[in-house]
Amino acid sequence: MRPILAVVVGVIVVYACMHFFVLPEAPDVTRIENITHLESPAYHPAILDLWEIAVENTGVENESAVLRKLEVDLAGDGAIRVIWLIFYGDKDGEQHGYEAYVGPGGTVSAKSQKFNFSVQGVHPLELLREVDAIALEDIPFREQGMTILLSPNAYGDHYNETRGRLYEVSDGAFRPVKEVMFGPDARWYTITITPHRSPGSPPPPEEVLIAFTRQDLAAAESVVYG
Repeated sequence: MRPILAVVVGVIVVYACMHFFVLPEAPDVTRIENITHLESPAYHPAILDLWEIAVENTGVENESAVLRKLEVDLAGDGAIRVIWLIFYGDKDGEQHGYEAYVGPGGTVSAKSQKFNFSVQGVHPLELLREVDAIALEDIPFREQGMTILLSPNAYGDHYNETRGRLYEVSDGAFRPVKEVMFGPDARWYTITITPHRSPGSPPPPEEVLIAFTRQDLAAAESVVYG
């Protein structure tokens, strides 16, 4: 057998073995297309309305829901470019992962997939309520367009002015924070707001807004306000 052909055949055999032994077949994904239209005025992405739509149309048991991530992308005029809401929960006694998606025209779609592993986190409602209460029209860089990311964190971290402008957020009101330290056993969420930038050009810290809820700051080892 020619050397090059032998190498190609060897690679194919290795990949086939990897697929068989390492990559399990994915469970079926249930898709719900064109559920409804999300009404959202400029700079008001109607996150709580999206949550209600997701619960009603996916059939998730509301009390079992755990937030994984929320990502909102707004254009410079405040219009929705895209929203992803990802969460876990039970349905008919089985665990599922869920994703609700809103496209540029406001059309809501969703999908779900069964899984079998434990997840940790909090129910989405209170965190989504905090994001929904933020007056995004008052964000200084709003005309550039912005991304709002609500995401979980774990295993400890240290936040100061080198990371961004830090705040405690409660009912949409911001209180400046200088420094936050989370220990290795802590779990918390952050709300990060950043302006749109050219690819490969991350925003400077003064254009990064990182907010923590009071509940999450209560899990910190130390908080310095200022």
